[in-house]
Amino acid sequence: MGVSECGTREDADLVRPLLAHPVPGVRAYAVAGLRALEAARADDVRPLLEDPSAAVVRQATAALLPWADHLPPQHLRELLTEDRPRHQQVAAARLLRAAGVHS
Repeated sequence: MGVSECGTREDADLVRPLLAHPVPGVRAYAVAGLRALEAARADDVRPLLEDPSAAVVRQATAALLPWADHLPPQHLRELLTEDRPRHQQVAAARLLRAAGVHS
């Protein structure tokens, strides 16, 4: 069992450093763990919307959905450009919809 399965919100500081881990799977599990602990903070997770790993971006998007209306719409619109990977575009569109902002 991991911290996210049996830990408490106070244990989130043990997980947070893993958001910058070099292995994408670890970053994705770190976001999922913070969500499970109900300790995901938008400022910590938002940079992961630009992650090269689709799995990390999916987890970050799920973590940010409750705060979608507090995210900077301009930053999300920048993720919609054609030069961005498809998974980043999808995440931005999903968050903009959740915030009620038309892209």
